[in-house]
Amino acid sequence: MSAAAWALVLSGAAFHALWNIVAKRTQGGTAFVWLFGVVSVVAFAPLALWEAGHGLQALTPAMSAAVCASALIHVVYSLVLQRGYRDAPFSVVYPVARGSGPMFSIATAICLWGERPNAWGWMGVLAVLAGIVVSAGSPAGARKKDADTRAMSGVGWGLATGLCIAGYTVVDGWAVKQLGMSPLLFYGAGLALRTGLLAPMALSERDALREQWRRSRRAILIVGLLSPAAYTLVLMAVRMAPLSYVAPVREVSMLIGTFLGAHLLRESIRGRNVAGAALMLSGVIAIALA
Repeated sequence: MSAAAWALVLSGAAFHALWNIVAKRTQGGTAFVWLFGVVSVVAFAPLALWEAGHGLQALTPAMSAAVCASALIHVVYSLVLQRGYRDAPFSVVYPVARGSGPMFSIATAICLWGERPNAWGWMGVLAVLAGIVVSAGSPAGARKKDADTRAMSGVGWGLATGLCIAGYTVVDGWAVKQLGMSPLLFYGAGLALRTGLLAPMALSERDALREQWRRSRRAILIVGLLSPAAYTLVLMAVRMAPLSYVAPVREVSMLIGTFLGAHLLRESIRGRNVAGAALMLSGVIAIALA
């Protein structure tokens, strides 16, 4: 990975960790998600429209299909993740989702685009993925015979969420890498479409929307700006480096979030968090040498 791609991915990871901490503090539902989506659309629409209007890039049928596919997968992802959190423990769903997502992304990139990481790249990818699993807490206990039904359900929903993560990661990578679509134009169009798809559900509870805005206006603005900024930086990095490297490195946001969360949310750091941090750091170094 080049220095520029490296900087983009790590900056995106930091932004991702920050907005997730703010979102966790807020603990909002559909109203919160839709409101910060509206903020993101308002913030990024002028940039996307300016780029489209100045003739820098015209949407082709393939680009339009990519925007629609990405928006639909993002909506399914949100619904699957919320269902998983409703039916199973967070401690099972989240690590399975975040750990399996990059692995599915890498497998797809190798099969579809013929990307072939070298030895350093493979060691780095495996170390980062291992660090994610270790720091989040391995869900292996869910596979024991005496595991309860909810834990097993969590593994299933986590894997389904990971497939969605891989799905939009690969589609988005195809749009900006293979089709050469501007990350700003692509993200802006997709964000507007998926915000529109969620509008009927959100607008059916207008009282909840007003209350959420009254209580969490600051958080809505922060998340609405940092969330698209984080993903746009990653899309820019995908144009400069193999997806099989970018996908796992962006998950370093879990490492950043662990230590920031310990300070800002007053959560304790366990031994597995330190071990996971060491694994991810070694993986990041290996990928830098690839």
